Amino acid sequence: MRNTFKVLFYIKKNAPLRNGNVPIMGRITINGQRTQFATRLSVGPNQWDVCMGRVAGRSNAALRINEQLSNIHFHIERCYNTLFYDQAYVTPMMVKEMYFGVSHNNETLVAFFRQHNEEFKRMVGITRSKTTYYKYRCVCRHLADYISDKYGRKDLSFKELDQEFLTGFHSYIAKECAHKKNTTWIYMIALKHILMLARGKGYLSKDLFANYKLHSEHVSRNYLSMQEINKLMQYECDNSTLQLVRDAFLFSCFTGLSFVDVRALTMQNIQEVNKQLWITTTRRKTGSEVSVRLFAVPYNILLKYAPQARDERIFDLPSNGWCNICLEKIVSGAGILKPITFHAARHTFATTITLSQGVAIETISKLLGHKNIRTTQIYATITHSQLDGEMERLSKRINSLCRDWTPADADDAGVKLM
Repeated sequence: MRNTFKVLFYIKKNAPLRNGNVPIMGRITINGQRTQFATRLSVGPNQWDVCMGRVAGRSNAALRINEQLSNIHFHIERCYNTLFYDQAYVTPMMVKEMYFGVSHNNETLVAFFRQHNEEFKRMVGITRSKTTYYKYRCVCRHLADYISDKYGRKDLSFKELDQEFLTGFHSYIAKECAHKKNTTWIYMIALKHILMLARGKGYLSKDLFANYKLHSEHVSRNYLSMQEINKLMQYECDNSTLQLVRDAFLFSCFTGLSFVDVRALTMQNIQEVNKQLWITTTRRKTGSEVSVRLFAVPYNILLKYAPQARDERIFDLPSNGWCNICLEKIVSGAGILKPITFHAARHTFATTITLSQGVAIETISKLLGHKNIRTTQIYATITHSQLDGEMERLSKRINSLCRDWTPADADDAGVKLM
């Protein structure tokens, strides 16, 4: 693929200097990517020729500035050519940093990863989630341990990385750290993102993940049937914490709210519309607006835990991990023989509460706060009872259309099951 490299000079009219001149700026563009830089030169705004990208006129001052701009252009082009023949993949930022003498020879992977995590941490609660921050921190720790075990060092420079390094780390987190296939896949995707950022800054010359295949495996998503929900509602919990977790889980089963959204719920999220109570909230994960009608079961749970202050949390839940430990005890005590986590409540809402009752997939997607209906289709499993009902209705329709026909050699004894 041919690179489109260009250097353009322009004036910054909206930032005049004290003497009335305006700064002359430079812009490097490569394949649609661009970056700006200051030339440390200035000119009167009326002296600039926009079409030429140079100072107009033949005065000594104009000639001197234009000569300096030509020198800058020459050196930037030389930096570009050096990088292009050395690394093939070149970004405008790489050219700019080389021109200004910034060296990346000593950039290392773990140090870069940790710096990324520190910047990410500062945005947690603003535009980033704590869960994603924990994921990056965990991958970085595994990476440091792998480099220590495999290479006997604390870090590796980006120039030392190759596909053998990726293969080794992939095997390490799968075997040595004993992570399941999907967890390993998620961790490798995180590393791929970090290497992509490093490549964009010019620390890495090639895409190590090119032609490197990463696969996840399909996981059967557990949910509760209506019979199991009734078992859970009738189960008497041993203590107040188990009871709180059980009630919050049931609340999620009937509303589709995730753990983090249930935990953050306050009475301010409960609104009356047309004499009916609705939950109106914003999903913490996607920022999507969600409105869910309060049915009888979640309404009674709400009455039990409703706080006095409208801005106080309704469910004072422990951490998600601790809630899942509690749920193991609860479902076992209730005689439910399947592994259940708090997130299974959303699957239950999508499958048992809505889809199996004939709710359209588009409506379920809206209730769950999904931005893409394909995400909803992952949750919405066709239950056996729903399939059986659909087949029964189809059977009656087909039989009514074909009721007058029987095969000539039909066995009077009927069909015998093997």
